[in-house]
Amino acid sequence: MSTGSDLSAHQADEGQHESLCARLPEAVNARLAELGCPLDERTQIQVLSRGLSNQNYHLTNADNQLVLRVNSQASSQISARDHEVANWRMAERQGIAPELVYVSPDNRFYLSRFIDTEEDWSRLMTANPAHPLQDECVTRPGAEVLLLDLLRGLGQLPLPENPISVTEQWLRYYRQLAQIAESLDTGGMPVSYLEPWHKRWLALKAHQGRVEAVLEQLNACELAPQYSHRDLNPHNLLVSQGKLWCIDYEYACSSHPLVDLASVLATHRLATEQRHRLILGYLNEHPKLNDKALAAIPCAMALYWYFAACWALLMASQGEGLLTRTVQKTVQHTVPQSVHQVQGESDASLPHSVSDYLQCFDDFMVLIA
Repeated sequence: MSTGSDLSAHQADEGQHESLCARLPEAVNARLAELGCPLDERTQIQVLSRGLSNQNYHLTNADNQLVLRVNSQASSQISARDHEVANWRMAERQGIAPELVYVSPDNRFYLSRFIDTEEDWSRLMTANPAHPLQDECVTRPGAEVLLLDLLRGLGQLPLPENPISVTEQWLRYYRQLAQIAESLDTGGMPVSYLEPWHKRWLALKAHQGRVEAVLEQLNACELAPQYSHRDLNPHNLLVSQGKLWCIDYEYACSSHPLVDLASVLATHRLATEQRHRLILGYLNEHPKLNDKALAAIPCAMALYWYFAACWALLMASQGEGLLTRTVQKTVQHTVPQSVHQVQGESDASLPHSVSDYLQCFDDFMVLIA
């Protein structure tokens, strides 16, 4: 006999299956069935809720395990999905990324093989300023060795077909935000969000001179670009088979060789000695950096947080029905993409609220020393 709690859990599971199944196109549901994970009572669904922009689900049925990713429309408007898929497959061939087994024609839905992890790498997640404090606590012995192997593996991949220099990335973000700010001033956003958003935009604008100095120092140490994932935070890394695997390639491109090192240093809880070994190991005889690279690392970390702050403002401008037609057209005309959000619609696929993204902006800006 089922208890009341058992019945409630069963009803919740049924509701989750029905809700997810209803959201997916027939072709995606058919592919799931072909791969042994049909969306029925035989398949367990676990929400993987670490992402700030897309939604991920772990599907398990007997010996079959898949990850279903549902891309948010807002995120698709600031990243080119065709490039993401190409760069993911490039890393997959190198044995750095899980196998991507299906991509929907509109690039909205991905299916990939689930990787069983040996430990939870996300416990190393932290937020370090450009000049991290001395920290002798070793959270994960040998973490720097695995990270160095991963960085070297990424750096050896062929150059992606979407080159984006750090200067170009800043200009893209800045122009998008400036145009959105102008559009919002015409009355498209409720005052409750307009004023907080605009206040943060003005705060970012005030840093423009600092950003230009950071870019100048970074450009002075680069000899050539390389494959760059651009967001190697611990939530995007998995430990399996004694090595690190990367997920989430939506910002991968050909870019500055310090970009990936900076994202690791900015987001990983490493002891001071571990950071030193990682930095020196990465810079040692690096073919695409000169002797000015070591001094430029704090600039690379600061730029990582500047870009994160820009991203947070862009995401905040697109949630909860805040985009006007003008703002949507601004984003669509300035960012290459394969799927556009329908004009005038809110992005219900965003997993967080406008307030959440504005708080992210505040948190990121604090880290820019």
